[in-house]
Amino acid sequence: MTTERRLRLPGLAYGGDYNPEQWPEDVWAEDMALMREAGVTMVSVGIFSWALLEPSEGVYDFSRMDKILALLHENGIAADLATPTACPPAWFFRAHPEALPVDRDGRTLSYGSRQTFCPSSPAYRTAALRIAGALAERYADHPAVAMWHVHNEYGCHNAACYCDTSAAAFRTWLKAKYGNDLNALNHAWGTTFWSQ
Repeated sequence: MTTERRLRLPGLAYGGDYNPEQWPEDVWAEDMALMREAGVTMVSVGIFSWALLEPSEGVYDFSRMDKILALLHENGIAADLATPTACPPAWFFRAHPEALPVDRDGRTLSYGSRQTFCPSSPAYRTAALRIAGALAERYADHPAVAMWHVHNEYGCHNAACYCDTSAAAFRTWLKAKYGNDLNALNHAWGTTFWSQ
């Protein structure tokens, strides 16, 4: 089955990120009025809200997002609904400390900022698929949702991880791309330069 979804915006979308989880709910009505006054037609929401949407593993609380999307829809503002996968919650890292990223000097970093996870971690990938799936299931047909914002800041400088899991994943990727032919890899990478 193929589902076609057309963006319901006349012309170019105008807006930005909207993170109302960072301030009291009683401000949201004023936010809507100011966005309407500014001519905003679409905002990205939910980018960094994983801990609020899934306060513990497999337990969801969509009440805040329900209110935000309803307000946006009532005010004629479309939503670019984000998967909040750039910021796993603290409970995730307590359960999966092996998913913390390792910097190039071998130091394990802590959570509490965006992109502080190992992208090769099987536990992270499972959790990310779970929250993305829950959002898709709940909001696939929501009238405010015009687009899906999938992850955030792919390739961000602080998203690199040098742990053993990432190294093994990189080697698997290299073998898939170049086979077991080290000469093919060296040729493709031009490693004769600087005697690499």
